Amino acid sequence: MKWIVGSLLVLLIALILDSGLLAFAMYVLLGVLLVSRWLARGWMDSVTAQRSVAVRRANPADRDEEPADDPDAHEAQRPETLHLEIGDRVRLRLVIANNGWMPIPWILLEDTLPPGALDLRFPRFKLQGKQVRLAMIRSRGEFVLRYSLECLRRGYYQIGPLLLETGDLFGLHRRHQVQTQPIYLLVYPRVVPLEGFDIASRRPIGDVRLTHRLYEDPTRIVGVRRYEAGDPLNKIHWRATARTGQLHTKMTEPSTLAGATIMLDFHQAGYPERGEPFRSELAVTVAMSLASAIHELGQQVGLVTNGRDAADRLQTEQADREAADRLS
Repeated sequence: MKWIVGSLLVLLIALILDSGLLAFAMYVLLGVLLVSRWLARGWMDSVTAQRSVAVRRANPADRDEEPADDPDAHEAQRPETLHLEIGDRVRLRLVIANNGWMPIPWILLEDTLPPGALDLRFPRFKLQGKQVRLAMIRSRGEFVLRYSLECLRRGYYQIGPLLLETGDLFGLHRRHQVQTQPIYLLVYPRVVPLEGFDIASRRPIGDVRLTHRLYEDPTRIVGVRRYEAGDPLNKIHWRATARTGQLHTKMTEPSTLAGATIMLDFHQAGYPERGEPFRSELAVTVAMSLASAIHELGQQVGLVTNGRDAADRLQTEQADREAADRLS
């Protein structure tokens, strides 16, 4: 727009000074500007994009058997959240189509990654291929952007959207566009087998009376007894109460396993900056490995932590950015 305004001002000066050569040059420049603007808009309006995703599991038993160069091997899905583990590989394929009758001489493609995803010191992903490409698309043609991400760290990550940029050959006018919805990756921490550690309950059956159970099954009733002060109202057996005229409480089958509750502290003072992110990642790995080992023993397990949920944090930050954009 500033080029057009400037050209009009120079054209006005040329008319005032009665300079035919300058006026002709401005007419040519205005024509080039208008044509460049029309071309850039037409190119961008004719572009569409589609994303497909495929997952390769780190465990060979769960690995998808799909040819690396076969486009049909990619699952045509647009999941909101993919559940992955450290070591899994996500293969992304984006098809950018030019639906117009004019070829696009250049278009810049970038599938956005989360901040710090490819950090040199503590990368969250290992990138194979390129998620940023400069391409030329012929009339009614397509360009395929392929790359893969290997998950190196746990977390909740947003991949995408796809950003497009094109313009005229003279660099006078450029157009930008956002294509495809983002996908989200939920990467679970690594679980290490705990061999040689005795973590089973010392008293798996018997005389430990629990005041709070991690899981209760109210359907397994073994009898009734007289109501005692402190019994919750949802334990009252109303049929027995109506029959006898006195309050009675349901007796459920006692738990045979005491189980365990794992407490994972994420207080900032416990994680000096010089040890991060290794210290916190190690704490998460230990907690998850303990929980997995206890669960495999058939015992109840619970987890308590003061850490902030990454999915809630990411969605809150995205909502804050959208609100700021609307206010600006």
